[in-house]
Amino acid sequence: MNLIQRIGFYAIGVALGSVAVTFFWSKKGTSFCYLPNCRTLKDIRLKKRVFSPTVQQLIDNKKLDTAAITATYLDGSVNFSKSKTKLKSCKQYYIDSEFNNKTYEFLVENCDSIATIKNVIIK
Repeated sequence: MNLIQRIGFYAIGVALGSVAVTFFWSKKGTSFCYLPNCRTLKDIRLKKRVFSPTVQQLIDNKKLDTAAITATYLDGSVNFSKSKTKLKSCKQYYIDSEFNNKTYEFLVENCDSIATIKNVIIK
C-alpha cells in the first residue's frame, strides 16, 4: 500500500469518526467551556441569582431588564484585569456586555452556592 492510499484511508476514517462524534454529542447536549471566560460565566449561571438592594431598585424602576442580566450571563465578557479572582471567600468579577444598544458593566460576587450582582453600571 503506497502513501497516497494510506492518507486516503486515514482521511476517510477521520471523516467518519467526526460525523459519529458530532451525531452522538449533539444528542447529549454537551458543551465545551475550556476558556476562562466561558468557564466563569457558566459557573455563575449555574448558581442561585441574588440581587443587591441597589440592583433590585434598578429592576423595580425598570432601568434594568432581567433579559439584560440573562444575556450578560450567556454572552458577556469577563474583565479579568479588574476582577478580584484571588479572594478566598467570594470572588468578584466585572462582566461587560451589550444589550439593546446599551452597554452594561456588572459586578458579580461569586460564592460557593450564590452569585450576587452587587452593582450595575449602564452606559
